[in-house]
This record gives sequence, C-alpha cells and structure tokens, in this order.
Amino acid sequence: MMNRELKVGHMLFTVSVKDGLATWAVRPSEAVENKHTKVLFSGIVTEQMGDELLKLSWVIRLAEDEARGKINE
Repeated sequence: MMNRELKVGHMLFTVSVKDGLATWAVRPSEAVENKHTKVLFSGIVTEQMGDELLKLSWVIRLAEDEARGKINE
C-alpha cells in the first residue's frame, strides 16, 4: 500500500494505491494541520494521467517564466 502527500501552493495532493487501485485526492493545504478537512476533488488515477500532469507542469513553468518577464510569446 502506498500513500503519499505533496503540498502544491494552497493545495494538498494525496496519491494512494490499495489493492491494485490507484487514487488521488485534493484538499486545501490547511489539511496538513487539520486532518478533518474535506476533500475538494478526488478520482481514480487513469492511464496517461502522469504524462498529462507533466504537460500541466510545463505550462505552469512557462507561465511563471512569462510572469517574471523571462520569455516573450
């Protein structure tokens, strides 16, 4: 069984694997201190989700750079 949490900005992502089923959930980052915080979104990890999240990461990185004036598009 795997259970990992990762804070990203004001969100806390939890990824779990139990009995061959991978799931994810998003809660407010205050959930680190408050274990009773409601889940905002959740679902099953689907095929290609890792690749799709890498694409999202790239877009966010580009937005950060553009906001700092590092690139012009």
